[in-house]
Amino acid sequence: MRKGTFVFWSVFVAAAIFRVAFSLHQTAPDAGSCLKQRVTGTGIVSEDPSRNETGQILVIAADKFEMASTSVVCGGGINVRVKAKLYPRFAYGDQVIFTGNLNRPFNFSSGDNGRTFDYQGYLAKDDIFYEMKSAVVTANGRQGTDITSILYSLKRGFVGNLERALGEPHAALADGLVVGDKAALGSDLINDFRIVGLIHIVVLSGFNITVVAVAMRRVLSFLPRVWGIVIGGIGIALFGVLVGGGATVVRSCFMGLIALIADLIRRDYSVHRALAFAALLMLIANPLVLLHDPSFQLSFLATIGLIMLAGPIESKLGFISEKFGMRGTVAATLSTQIFVSPFILYMMGQISLIGVVVNILVLPFIPVTMLAVFLTGAVGFILPAASQFIGWGAYLLLSYELFMVEWFAKLPYAAAYVPPFSIWWVAGFYAALIIGFLFLKKTESYNSKDRT
Repeated sequence: MRKGTFVFWSVFVAAAIFRVAFSLHQTAPDAGSCLKQRVTGTGIVSEDPSRNETGQILVIAADKFEMASTSVVCGGGINVRVKAKLYPRFAYGDQVIFTGNLNRPFNFSSGDNGRTFDYQGYLAKDDIFYEMKSAVVTANGRQGTDITSILYSLKRGFVGNLERALGEPHAALADGLVVGDKAALGSDLINDFRIVGLIHIVVLSGFNITVVAVAMRRVLSFLPRVWGIVIGGIGIALFGVLVGGGATVVRSCFMGLIALIADLIRRDYSVHRALAFAALLMLIANPLVLLHDPSFQLSFLATIGLIMLAGPIESKLGFISEKFGMRGTVAATLSTQIFVSPFILYMMGQISLIGVVVNILVLPFIPVTMLAVFLTGAVGFILPAASQFIGWGAYLLLSYELFMVEWFAKLPYAAAYVPPFSIWWVAGFYAALIIGFLFLKKTESYNSKDRT
């Protein structure tokens, strides 16, 4: 390795390690005497609210807190996660007044599998250290329009177009696939997705974007290489804009673009470097995503799976037609699935006994479904009638996927629960997989030299 290259990588690796190490000692900002008290605060909604059948979740950048009983100022300058009633509805940029009990979030047990969800860390990655449940929120004006509010407005319009064209529960599944808003599916249907091993498709991550990126490359394979890169990249960028451009979307689209480049240039060592550089940049920007952001974790694993396994798997799928890029899409789907499944099992503790079958039946249709959903929502901004027409294709695909999920979830013994196990088992699996991959690559290299 040349000296300049060594120095370049050393600087970025050292910066990422420093940021991660420093984040381990990060503490919550002091809420003063407001903590565990009923307070009234003022602030601005700083993220796009999420909604379900029970209410809406607001992240509020609070500038001031007062004791609700005495109006004495007790703190401010912190982000608060607020649970409020479904109406009136609020949007990013709204100035609000809110009242409730201010508390620190606490970790909780996730179901009956004996695992504890690190809820505090999950919120801390977004600089949220306090929450308010059952708060009363009222509007208090609105700040000026900026690029973020425009993006979130596009997202709301996009989701509204899907709801008008598809109806429920199809629109809810479409939201989960494209926007990552699985809450709209409802708890029963979300549980069905877990039972059949498909929950990963309704959490916007690198898995979704990676599959779309590869499918887009296959569709554009008739174009010159440069045009394929440009059009594919523009498509992913437009996708990110129309679904809101939030931090999760940006990270996922970034990883998807890396995956698209990986499939295009077919140079593993360059792709590995590109992936490592992307991960280092993300860790430097927000080191807490390493341990507390499932989207980043799944994005990274899905992209590695695509880089390492898509080519070898595709070479074994000669019985699948290459028309419409089907063989490549199936290979990409299987390679990413192999890499994300152990980590999902570690996190959730639930293994689907029919997951392999359902994934094979459903996952190959996910790229075209996401494309149809994307076109339905995007065209709805220009030609609502055409959006309704395109929506029929998305509706049929979503109907098939919902039927598969609900039917298989009703089968007896469809899933089993795995007791908690050490993360080192997961690390060992990935280490063995990577070592085996490198060994096979080396063996193939020797064999090719012998033949020549």
